[in-house]
Amino acid sequence: MKIILVDDHHLFGQSLSLLLGEMLQTEDISVFKNGNEMLGYLETHAVDIIISDLQMPEINGIELTKKIHEKYPDIKVLILTIDDDPVKIREAISAGASGYLLKDTDQNELIEAISKLTGGLPYYSEKVLKIIASKDPELFAYSTQLAILSAREIEVLKLIAEEYSSNEIADKLFVSINTVESHRKNLMKKIEVKNVVGLIKFAMRNKLVN
Repeated sequence: MKIILVDDHHLFGQSLSLLLGEMLQTEDISVFKNGNEMLGYLETHAVDIIISDLQMPEINGIELTKKIHEKYPDIKVLILTIDDDPVKIREAISAGASGYLLKDTDQNELIEAISKLTGGLPYYSEKVLKIIASKDPELFAYSTQLAILSAREIEVLKLIAEEYSSNEIADKLFVSINTVESHRKNLMKKIEVKNVVGLIKFAMRNKLVN
C-alpha cells in the first residue's frame, strides 16, 4: 500500500510518516509540502491513499482533492486538518474526499480510517459527523448511510449506477444472481430508497460514479 502525506508543516508530515511507517510496518510513504509537487509525482507513481491538509500554499486541500478525484478516481483522499468548519467539510466531501479527520484524533483512529478507505469504505470521525449533523442534516444523512455500507455493497452499487444488469454484475463479481439481488435489496433498505433510480442518485451524490 502506497501512502502520500501532503502538509505544508514539514515537521508534522515527517513525524506522521514515521508514525504510520511503524504502525503499518511499511516504508512506502512519501511526504510533500505542497499539492503541486505531489500531483507531479502522481504522473509517474501508483498511489493508494493520499492524506492531505486543507490550508496549504499554492493549492488548497479541496482543490487538490478535486484534481485527484477527476484524474485518479481510484485514489482515496483522507483530509486530516484542524479545520472543523462545516462548509469546508461539505466542500471536501463534494470534491471527492473519502474521509475527514481532525488533527486532534489519536493514532488508532487514523489507522482505522486508513483501513476503511483501503477496503473501499469512507470514514468520518465522530466529531466530524456531529458537526455535519448540527449544521447540515441532509449531508449527515448521506454520510452516515454511506458509512454503514460494506465494501461489496459499494461495489455492487457502483455497477448498478453504471447500468450493469444483475446478470452482468453476477458474472463480473463471480457470484450468483440471487446474491446480487440480495445486495440490491439490502442497499435499498440501508439507503432508504424505493428503486434503482434512488440508488443511482445516491451513488452520484456520493461521487461513487461520474
